[in-house]
Amino acid sequence: MSKHALGAIIPAAGLGERLQCVGSPKPLVKIGGLTLLERTIRTLRLGGVDGKIVVVVGHRGDEVSKFAASRKLDVVIVTNPDYQRGNGTSVMAGLDHMPERFVVAMVDHLHPPQSVKTLLECEGDFVAAVDTKPSFADVEEATKVRLEGDRILDIGKKIPEFNAIDTGLFLCHRDSLRELVPAQDEALSWNTVKRMWLASGRQIIACDLQGLPWIDVDTPEDMAKAIDVIMSWAPSGKDGFVSRNFNRHISRRITRLLANTPTTPNQISIMSLLLAVAGSLLIARRAYVPGGLLVQLSSIIDGCDGEIARVRLQQSNQGAIFDSVLDRWADSAVITGMALSSESRSSLVAGSLALSGSLLVPYSRARIEAELGHIPSSMLSIGMTRDVRLALLAIGSILRKPRETLLSIGLLSNLEVLRRLLQLARAS
Repeated sequence: MSKHALGAIIPAAGLGERLQCVGSPKPLVKIGGLTLLERTIRTLRLGGVDGKIVVVVGHRGDEVSKFAASRKLDVVIVTNPDYQRGNGTSVMAGLDHMPERFVVAMVDHLHPPQSVKTLLECEGDFVAAVDTKPSFADVEEATKVRLEGDRILDIGKKIPEFNAIDTGLFLCHRDSLRELVPAQDEALSWNTVKRMWLASGRQIIACDLQGLPWIDVDTPEDMAKAIDVIMSWAPSGKDGFVSRNFNRHISRRITRLLANTPTTPNQISIMSLLLAVAGSLLIARRAYVPGGLLVQLSSIIDGCDGEIARVRLQQSNQGAIFDSVLDRWADSAVITGMALSSESRSSLVAGSLALSGSLLVPYSRARIEAELGHIPSSMLSIGMTRDVRLALLAIGSILRKPRETLLSIGLLSNLEVLRRLLQLARAS
């Protein structure tokens, strides 16, 4: 932990009355395969919080504590015996464990990690993440905020005029907060603390999330809506033409079904490989139509592993490498099966050309991104991404044109690699 590590407090002590029908304590309610508590912790870590995370418990706190211990969550559990006086007391209960600067993250507010990253870019002793363009939040139920520039002038559930809403994320200064709120026995909500801060003449800086997808989960209806919010930040930024316009429309529906199951991203990657291998064996036996359909299904399923990883905030370099290696095996199997199906020398030559192009397109992209940090869009103009190659293989199989399909993929893929090399040579 660095000298200037940033901590976080997660108030998780309330009754959660409108979700009591679920049966679990509110922090342990599951959305998309993860509890609200796990989501908040992962969001904070991925967003840049590198210090101690304190979870303040109260109502059914033993259950939350046992869950955190069983999952070996990297948190400190603090019990707040005064939680019924308001969630402001939970923030104050965690102060002794905090470094000078820390984040307050409400356990029932679901955010993408980008929300935390945006918050941490702002400066001030008290910074509130607000949203002037809410996409999913229930504005009627939300805490309203009146802004002037980047300053908050008023905040509360029932203020008469507002132009933004509170998103449940804050960046605070420990000593200033402790000085402001002395020990007391009265009710103390977090909104009360904010109003006390403003009344003392201090400023609350607004950090505008400007429509980033987030939601406050208070009711069963919010739980159903939350999966849509999570899925809205799940798509990959590297989709090819076929994925954008066809595969994703199906893979997202499959991902929604898988999100609340124990299925892991790596298991989905393996399933995609097995489908591709099964398709290649059928194609090799000239069962072209079912083989081609399995190849396309493999391509669709291949999108689900990344979606599940993003839905569950489980993205990792190891997972990306595992998926990439399995993709190369799958490509090799399908191309080999199609080349063998024709039993001609020309098909084997076309297969070799297609295989080299299918391996070199992702390899050249990976090398360019590693060296330059990105790949220029001009190097992607032919667009022979994996989803496009698999779609061509599937269509070529269904049309019973293995040799022509392999030849077209081989020529277009290698042409794309050649264009990238020439552009690099000109640039250097």
